[in-house]
Amino acid sequence: MDRHLPVVNAVARSYGLSAPDREDAVQTVWLTLNQHLPRLRSPELLRAWLRRVTRDVCGRQRRQSARLRPVDPQSLPRDASAGAPSPESAYLRKEERDELRRAVLRLTDPGERRAALLYLDGNAGEPLAPDGPRSADGPGNPRAATNQRRRMLRRLRRLLEEPT
Repeated sequence: MDRHLPVVNAVARSYGLSAPDREDAVQTVWLTLNQHLPRLRSPELLRAWLRRVTRDVCGRQRRQSARLRPVDPQSLPRDASAGAPSPESAYLRKEERDELRRAVLRLTDPGERRAALLYLDGNAGEPLAPDGPRSADGPGNPRAATNQRRRMLRRLRRLLEEPT
């Protein structure tokens, strides 16, 4: 093993494998030799046999590494069907949305109602409706908008908990 290790390592390095893959390949070569040792008849051909087995193992290791290369999920193209919800979950989400919409429509203040509908339609980043409730801090204050949104959500929760 000491005599032939440099040859096996040189062949493995020539395949450009990473250090852990190269070590796995070299270890596999020695395990294969251990399994085939009783069948080897000519000791003078051992060096050539080790080169051939090392090339086979390294080629297999390189193909396997190429298949298992980690990929950043953000770099993959977005496929509409890949994350499609099941019909049951889509129906439940629609029911929840309809119930929330009914609660929004029961809000008494028209400004809050418009703001809640904007929020519900996915425009949560937009400011609350201009004719909605105003605070003493003024309409452009983000803290006031946050407080208004918090009060509106509290009212919606109460409306959702009330029996209809």
